[in-house]
Amino acid sequence: MSQLVVIEMDALLSMIKDAVNAGIKDLIPYPSPSEIGNVKTYTRNEVANILKCTPNTITKYIKQGKLEATPLNGQYRINEKQLQNFINNKRK
Repeated sequence: MSQLVVIEMDALLSMIKDAVNAGIKDLIPYPSPSEIGNVKTYTRNEVANILKCTPNTITKYIKQGKLEATPLNGQYRINEKQLQNFINNKRK
């Protein structure tokens, strides 16, 4: 016999946060909009346009560890802080 389980929204969000922090974030479907949690994120192509280079160059920077990025649904997402850190380090 199956049972209906009711979970309050705050409790559910807390469980999701705990799961992400526990390292099983790949099991949770991620949102794909360009704003995640009120933090502006950019696609590889958007960053390439901002930096006036090609998307392949952005991929190269990510793979070299020069630009931090987060894999999301098979694509990279770069948030504002990651992009700003890259730009600041490039000036040094």
